[in-house]
Amino acid sequence: MANHWPIVPLGMLLRRIKDEIETKLGRVVSITWNPFGRGWFFERGERHYDVTYVDRSGATIATACKTSYYTGVYWAEGPRISEPPPRLMSRHLCAKCGYALNTEWRACPNCGQATELA
Repeated sequence: MANHWPIVPLGMLLRRIKDEIETKLGRVVSITWNPFGRGWFFERGERHYDVTYVDRSGATIATACKTSYYTGVYWAEGPRISEPPPRLMSRHLCAKCGYALNTEWRACPNCGQATELA
């Protein structure tokens, strides 16, 4: 009995990786086949790629992934989905009542004390 492996068009695998990046992560810079990528020895029918992309925050990310005819895209380090930067809490307190102040306020909303922040 012969093994019948489907001949996978290279363009389909590259397009799958590109679509994954552009819909979830950012903009593709390069996708390069790496025949000896991490975990290649025991994998059958999967291709490994080194991928470089620019995420939504503008950072350049270099990582590795694998894909095949039957599977999706699996990232070596897991997907790096861009998250908005955390919002910082105001450290300014009203001198009169201790209420936390926004730097844009001209007066404390709790007691009416004028601020020097704005």
